[in-house]
Amino acid sequence: MNKNFYRLIITVLTIILSPNIHPFEFKGNKWIGAETTIYANMPGVSGSGIAWNTAIFNAALEWNEKTVFDLKVLPIYRDPCMPDDLNSIKFASDLCGQKFNDATLAVTVLNYKEQQLGPEAIVEADIFVRDDILFDVYDGDLRESDILPNTVDFKRTVLHELGHVIGLDHEEQQPAVMQPQLSNIYSLQLDDIAGVNKLYTGITNCNVKELKFGKTLDSLSLPDCTVRELTLGGRDESLIDLYSFKTIATAELDFEISSNELESVLIIADTDLNYIAIDSDTSDGCGSRLKAQVDAGEYFLMVNTFDIQIKPQCKLTGGYELSASYSSKSPVNLNSQGNIGNSTLNSKFFGSITANGGETYGNKFSPQDSLDISASIDIDPSHGGKEGFIVVAAVIQDSIMLLNKKGQFVEFSAMDTPIIPVLEKKLEEIETIEITRDLVAIDFGIESIAVDFFVGYGLTEEGNQIYTHAKPFNLTIAPSIEEY
Repeated sequence: MNKNFYRLIITVLTIILSPNIHPFEFKGNKWIGAETTIYANMPGVSGSGIAWNTAIFNAALEWNEKTVFDLKVLPIYRDPCMPDDLNSIKFASDLCGQKFNDATLAVTVLNYKEQQLGPEAIVEADIFVRDDILFDVYDGDLRESDILPNTVDFKRTVLHELGHVIGLDHEEQQPAVMQPQLSNIYSLQLDDIAGVNKLYTGITNCNVKELKFGKTLDSLSLPDCTVRELTLGGRDESLIDLYSFKTIATAELDFEISSNELESVLIIADTDLNYIAIDSDTSDGCGSRLKAQVDAGEYFLMVNTFDIQIKPQCKLTGGYELSASYSSKSPVNLNSQGNIGNSTLNSKFFGSITANGGETYGNKFSPQDSLDISASIDIDPSHGGKEGFIVVAAVIQDSIMLLNKKGQFVEFSAMDTPIIPVLEKKLEEIETIEITRDLVAIDFGIESIAVDFFVGYGLTEEGNQIYTHAKPFNLTIAPSIEEY
């Protein structure tokens, strides 16, 4: 893409000292995914016998080993003056036709692209190293030369410029490779390392909740995370809730926010914060709805709002109801939070609800659909072959019901009721449980309901100890598939 479509910024490493001191500040510009590749093929060897390419590789390796960033180096030449969206480095007599400043050792040109949330992302970085400077490769204090006042260490120069490539600004108060002037510092300092790690771990500033398919009541209110805290930069102080979820196959997703007070925005992003889909509905209501198809993988659903009030009746804080549904060709994996009771077990739990004989699975259906609901458990190998029992629970609001051996759900109270198993048997490697078959909600006068199912098993020798999953699989019956 043509570089004219991007905003450019130039960072410079100089020889002379600057009298101005400014506090270090994060702008937040970074690579999506905490990784990038730089093309580097600079033929030749330094006076100390170390190849320029080796020095570049070692400088990148130091950033890789000491920070969370992954900086790959490919020994291929790419012209940094070409608008190719590739990162490159070369010795140069000028900056694509523009003369270097006399005090300049090297220049990094960064190209940015606007993001849905937070500061612009870095999309290209090119390094120009002056070819009329006497460079060598060495550690330790700067060396004197008969030719120039200083023989410049090429590696520490590149180490500094790669810091700009990663997204760091100059540091003018703490000892750092990222100081704007050449110095006796030749390796990464604590400030350099902390800067990169902070820049690329903004997600740790936020509480990430696991998404529950079905309905969830929540609110955007302090102390919720802000966009600025999440993205480490920018001026967006709007609040944001993050929900994580996984899909094991391609899935059709449908999310909706209902609220009479919160101006809501829905966003789907991958774990690198690539924004996949967004709905920022500005119709009369305060809610929003987002439909999207995603491949198998891990994702975030973000509930956000605007940074300024748009509608007089909708605020930037307040409660909301999140409705979440999916349709996929695979049953839902229930193991994302581990097992209750013993997280070291290797049991696996799967739940499935289908209205078309297993062609697709989901959690939202109409009252007229004929539903087959089942579950399966991959029993932990240490439990296989032992006498045990299977339990199925259905949770409707505050009521818990257990499926008995007759295929009926009976009310359960943990205070005075023993565990009711649906099966008692010697446990096999895989246990499949048919919860109900050909269930049509309208036949029971049900037009709207939300049920959360749990399945689990226990060993007879352990009494009431049950191994199960933390996240339920949900059934939502709604009057219309298009109205939640």
